[in-house]
Amino acid sequence: MQQLEDYVSTWELHDSWLHCTDFLHIEEQKYCTRYHYKMKWSIPTCRKPIPQATASVYFIIQISKIKPPTFPVEVFFILESNRLEHRPGKTRFREKWLKDIIESKTIMMESITF
Repeated sequence: MQQLEDYVSTWELHDSWLHCTDFLHIEEQKYCTRYHYKMKWSIPTCRKPIPQATASVYFIIQISKIKPPTFPVEVFFILESNRLEHRPGKTRFREKWLKDIIESKTIMMESITF
């Protein structure tokens, strides 16, 4: 979990973003073990310390059962509203992705409010 925290600390995000990370589960596959994490992001404010909406990023750390232990593990992440897998070092994270998720949730909530 600390390595995930170290990785997201390299993202270019405004200081107002806060997040929490939860371990979800371990998935055993034939040739690898996958560790699933969920990172929830929000921007609390003085007027709204409990945000109306959050944006989640799902991380998967994949450790091979057949490659030598000296090989690096595979890491990828998926945003909650997307299916595209992003890989550290190959994808530059965009703060706009989090904003778009929160904005779409806020619009949806306002549309169903009486």
